[in-house]
Amino acid sequence: MPLAFPILRDGNRQLSLQDATLGNLSIPAADNEPERNTYRAFAFGLAPTGAVNDLVALGGSATKLIRLKGIIVSGTATAATNVPIYIYKRTAAYVGGTPTAITRVAADTTDPASTATLNHYATAGATAGAGSMLDGCRLNLAPAANGSIDRFLFQYTWQNDKAPNLRGVNEFFAVGMNGTSFPAGGALDVALVWSEE
Repeated sequence: MPLAFPILRDGNRQLSLQDATLGNLSIPAADNEPERNTYRAFAFGLAPTGAVNDLVALGGSATKLIRLKGIIVSGTATAATNVPIYIYKRTAAYVGGTPTAITRVAADTTDPASTATLNHYATAGATAGAGSMLDGCRLNLAPAANGSIDRFLFQYTWQNDKAPNLRGVNEFFAVGMNGTSFPAGGALDVALVWSEE
């Protein structure tokens, strides 16, 4: 009985795996388990005051390309409400404010230390650099005691598409609220995943 070969398509032409012209065929690979150096960070219980601009900022590197993989935001407040959450790509450095470094953790202990910067701004004191809004959502906040904490995932590269990236130290991804005041008794948690190559 002859062997059955799966059929592939090259444009409008069908090819089998035994086709002599397969040398020119390119099959894209999924990026499900990349070999890139990957890092995670989690900033929890952030309680910003005043009109909140950029709350968390992931900064680019002088030596590596930073590729954003995902951001998860969740939070709580004294009374049930909702707040806008925006993701920005900044193209100029921050001015003013008091940044607090957030711990960055490598996914693999053999990966080198992260070269990106990651900071939290507790107040609206930092002036955000120029840039554009990349993404956004409306996040529902509920009292912590009721156990119904909402969360939102900004996920990138899940269909093997190109991730948003940072090139150089004057580019940033920021999680912010575009001047909206955070509600009373509120706390926000932000988790980030990115790779460096």
